[in-house]
Amino acid sequence: MIAFLTLCYVAVVALLVYLKVISLNLWWKLSPLLFSLMLMVVLVFPMQWGAPSGMVNVYHPVIEIVPNVSGEVKEVLARPLEPIKQGDVLFTIDPSSFQLEVNRFEAALKEAEQAAKMLPADLETAQAAIAQSEAALVEAKQQAEALKLALDAAEARMSKSQSQMRLAEGKYNRQSELRKTEATSEQELETERRNLEAAKASLEEAVAMRDQAKLNLESRVGDVNTSVAQAEAALRSAQAAEAKARLALQSTVDGENTTVAQIRAQLASAKLNLNWTSVRAPADGYAIGLSLRPGQRVAQFPMRGWISFVETSLTRIAVAVPQYAIRHIEPGQQAEVIFKLYPGQTFSATVEAIAYITPAGQLQPSGNVPTALQPGQLSMPYGVILALDDERIEASKLPGGAVGKAAIYTDHAKATHLIRRVELRMQGWLNYIIP
Repeated sequence: MIAFLTLCYVAVVALLVYLKVISLNLWWKLSPLLFSLMLMVVLVFPMQWGAPSGMVNVYHPVIEIVPNVSGEVKEVLARPLEPIKQGDVLFTIDPSSFQLEVNRFEAALKEAEQAAKMLPADLETAQAAIAQSEAALVEAKQQAEALKLALDAAEARMSKSQSQMRLAEGKYNRQSELRKTEATSEQELETERRNLEAAKASLEEAVAMRDQAKLNLESRVGDVNTSVAQAEAALRSAQAAEAKARLALQSTVDGENTTVAQIRAQLASAKLNLNWTSVRAPADGYAIGLSLRPGQRVAQFPMRGWISFVETSLTRIAVAVPQYAIRHIEPGQQAEVIFKLYPGQTFSATVEAIAYITPAGQLQPSGNVPTALQPGQLSMPYGVILALDDERIEASKLPGGAVGKAAIYTDHAKATHLIRRVELRMQGWLNYIIP
């Protein structure tokens, strides 16, 4: 631009000399140099921060498509470089095992729902078992209190049987003596012998009953009768079963049984996995580098993408701005852009955002101390994001990697904006010659 303006000045001076309006002396000979110097001071230097410019690049996000489930590829529906709408199926994974999982949880859910309906009845059964165990405990305590009386009765019966046996034994002995002298008959002796045997049997029975009553009275666990202890254990077991049934009935999440809620959540997860067997496009775009084929096995591995998907619905136009000019740039300022794709055309834009960081300012996690820039090393420019607001072009139609140049018109040195506009348009026309 300085050379162009200087040439224009030289042409004007030459015309004036030709018309003999001025004479070509030393002053006019040196005036082009002075004019160039003046332009540098008055226009070029202020234009660097009043209307900074830089190279433009168009960026498209590239998404590595990784399935959420693993399995064998059944069908590949995506075609390379063909437009794809958000939600369209890219490829499918064999859903057989995932469908079986859904069926299993559906059956388990039905079973859990039926079991949940039976919980009130289970609680009533447990409460009835408690009542029964309490009655058995009362009965056992009463029986324990009756054991002493039973022992006394058994001992009294045994004493009576002993007396009867001694009496029967005495009668039998007398009859035996009388029989020796034939003072009595053989029939009477046999009668006394049978009476003696009956008395012995009655005594043995009384002794057994006494021993059993004694064992029952002395059978204890600690200081508690075994029957009472067993009844108390049965009562505790019934109470524990009742508490378990009550907790199962009261165990709810938002009014739903916890087991049912848990299986319902597992069923939802299984259905989600089944739905994930259809891998869909995350946005509008197209697939590139598509080498996936049916029969190939894919895995849920974040470090391995199976399709590279170019998102066209999100386009970023970034211009590199030198660091000395970034302090004057703010979102909302006007800008103009030219692309080598569209020579001779200038498009209006607006500053959308500013990335206040460069690769030199990024601290990488490592065990090394970051190095500082050495003297003479060039500082890296900052990226400024532009939004096209020209109706003649749609940002999403711009191919990724398209380059060009942009100028941003700040609130400073506004007199230089016109020069920058002219320069940008000249560069746009030069794209016909220097593509």
